[in-house]
Amino acid sequence: MDTNDIRKYLHDLSNALNAAKINAYLLRRMHGDTLDRDTLEGLDSSLYDAERLVSEFHRRVHEEMIAPAEKSHA
Repeated sequence: MDTNDIRKYLHDLSNALNAAKINAYLLRRMHGDTLDRDTLEGLDSSLYDAERLVSEFHRRVHEEMIAPAEKSHA
């Protein structure tokens, strides 16, 4: 994975986590302890996006670590 890919990943992850953090803050300010379904779904969506980015990054790094090992055995 080259530097540009890593920078894009970190940028996207930062955006997703910031969205989740902002949503959580606003939810607490606007709704207190009583949250409606749409509100929770919005927060869950932000967190899911961050989780998906981490999973994709992990998969790509793992593939790149395996590839050189497979080439050396050929």
